Amino acid sequence: MNPTTNPARRPRRRRQDRTGHEIPDLGCWARRIRESRNLSRPRAAEHLHISKELLKMIERGDAGCSATVLNNLVATYGLDRAQERYTRDLARPPVPLPPLEELRARTVTPDRQAKLARLHDREIAAAYIDPLWNLILANSCFRAALPGVEQFGDNICLWFFHPGSTAPTAEHLVIDHHSAAAYLVATLRGALGRHRETPHALTLFQDLCGSALFSQMWDTSIALAYGRRPDDPVHLRDPTTGELYSLRIHLGDAPGSPDARFCLCCRQPYTGSVP
Repeated sequence: MNPTTNPARRPRRRRQDRTGHEIPDLGCWARRIRESRNLSRPRAAEHLHISKELLKMIERGDAGCSATVLNNLVATYGLDRAQERYTRDLARPPVPLPPLEELRARTVTPDRQAKLARLHDREIAAAYIDPLWNLILANSCFRAALPGVEQFGDNICLWFFHPGSTAPTAEHLVIDHHSAAAYLVATLRGALGRHRETPHALTLFQDLCGSALFSQMWDTSIALAYGRRPDDPVHLRDPTTGELYSLRIHLGDAPGSPDARFCLCCRQPYTGSVP
């Protein structure tokens, strides 16, 4: 018996929403990467030094992926660092993500509230967010840049894509809306892969698939993002004054809260192209 197969393995359950969009498991992701490289299954199997039958079983979720095959897959398909991280996350068991209420109980402390207040006094937007872009704790400057986010459960992605609603949210505020949308989808792909069995992560995914833009980007892109380079600013329009400005975003860990990230946004003069 091939050591990577498991005859007792239960049939794979796809994590699909009602319209067929899914959070990939390792096999589905391996197939998408192979197809994006325009490799036939026999040709890819040859590069991976396995049989085409075994590759088919891996892609269908009927066989596991050994460490050697996983390493060969990363190298053969030329995955970038983010794609490699995602692939290895899918090869590991899913990690539970605590509910937002629990994260808030862990994260909201007098020291952190005071820190956000000091930054607000300096007109610096800052917040603690979870991997799914839920606001755990945010100062008023941060919320002011996202008018109406509380109507979307304090989730930035739901606010941005507003599934089920035709009322614009980010469209008039984000100068390169398509680029920002692609970044959010890329970050959520990584988070949902790691937390793919967490009930509220699945609910968020199902809700977001109600947005045509989110669904189209999710189904056609294989981009991954973890964090954001400060030298890659977001260009915005002030919701109150209409003034254009650029925002450099710093994402870092929140010590003592492993599932929270500290998001610091530094506003600067506009450096984008003329909209």
